[in-house]
Amino acid sequence: GLAVGIVKDGEVVLSKGYGYRDVGSNLKMTDTTVLPIGSTTKSFTVMALGMLEDEGKLDWDKPVKEYIPWFKMYDPFATERITIRDLLCHRSGLPHHDVHGVFTTRTRKQMVEDLRYLQPSADFRTILQYQNHMVMTAGYVLEMITGKTWEQFVQERIFNKLNMKSSNFSVDELSKYPEYSKGYIYNGADAVQADFLPLIGMAPAGAINSSVADMTNYLLLQLNNGNFNGEQLVSEANLAQMHSPQMIGTPYLWKLDEIEFASYGLCWFVDMYRGHKMVSHGGNTKGFSSLITLLPEKNFGIIMLSNLDTTFSIYPMTYTILDRILGLEGIEWSPKIKSEVDKVFGAMGQAQKKKEEDRIPETQPSHPLKDYAGEYTHPGYGTITFELDGNTLKGKYYLSDLAVRHYHYDIFDVTFTLMGLQSLFTFNTNTQGAIGSVTACLEPTPGVDPIVFKKVSE
Repeated sequence: GLAVGIVKDGEVVLSKGYGYRDVGSNLKMTDTTVLPIGSTTKSFTVMALGMLEDEGKLDWDKPVKEYIPWFKMYDPFATERITIRDLLCHRSGLPHHDVHGVFTTRTRKQMVEDLRYLQPSADFRTILQYQNHMVMTAGYVLEMITGKTWEQFVQERIFNKLNMKSSNFSVDELSKYPEYSKGYIYNGADAVQADFLPLIGMAPAGAINSSVADMTNYLLLQLNNGNFNGEQLVSEANLAQMHSPQMIGTPYLWKLDEIEFASYGLCWFVDMYRGHKMVSHGGNTKGFSSLITLLPEKNFGIIMLSNLDTTFSIYPMTYTILDRILGLEGIEWSPKIKSEVDKVFGAMGQAQKKKEEDRIPETQPSHPLKDYAGEYTHPGYGTITFELDGNTLKGKYYLSDLAVRHYHYDIFDVTFTLMGLQSLFTFNTNTQGAIGSVTACLEPTPGVDPIVFKKVSE
């Protein structure tokens, strides 16, 4: 299913659902269906911080340490110098580290404390690297300044002001609404229903649930210089900062000739689309995809909310509509985007094929399987547990069960069932010949060392 909202010149011109919010029960998607919007949440976090900046309680360019005195990153220089602006435009030097961010049940404060153990892959302020932890940290800065949770502040200062009555912050709240959407994942043959992904500590980077009816009010605020129904919620100057390039970088998804001068503002992608300024942000969470796009010069905005995981179809649909609004010659966007997507998935398929080709058959672990069972810990990534289940190992990492398959020798292929993520885990022996640690490339970005979990108990 898909819900679409379009605003033009201060009015909502389309607010409609297509397909199904619940395929099994034959329930239609509508503009009031509530579903996760994923990383589109980030723009709400920067909006909230912009309100604090307007009030003189926050400065975009002051170091984070002035708001969180105990704040510490892996890189001592970044610890001292990183500012609120740096957090919001993805130039911290930190790569994704999503295994830590997505699966954990740690509190927001604990996750900020963990940053000192997460290795960067680039020098501070040198390249754009899309990163959820930094926006989460910005949300925690808001809490340190106001004494309110990020959720309370966004509810009071944004949702209530914009009459966003169906919008909320957790999958537990989502399922309480009479009209909410199930999420689906395409398994190669069909779209199958998926469990919701809870994002609690990481909420400021991706946990909002909303409807198209609510989000069109948010579009109107963005396009009306921060004013909604005669009330200035955030200053025009700070909204302009959000919508202006702050960090030059390559596009997040693909490189297209029609999209030039790719950059990132404050929690917004800022590009030139066929010669016209485009401000946009997508979102993906388990079972859901979203895309919000603004053409400021045309006073035009569009929101697409889908209940299919990582569905790239929202891009050709959006670009086709932009072409019509701009009066440009149409482009066959669907095959063009599909070609780019096929490259991405083709590369993933080749990597999986190479992994199977590299596997050495008919090898055995060096120890009885029971010796691999136990708790293993990392100061930032936390505890991972393996236990013997009959003749196989199984595991647990925070919210996710782990399916474990012997690969070769002391290396096992581990699947995080919550998201389908796979990684090879190498069990290492200590000087006494016992299993003393397990190592995995949980952050595959070049420059980041494998994560080492030390065994702490049987």
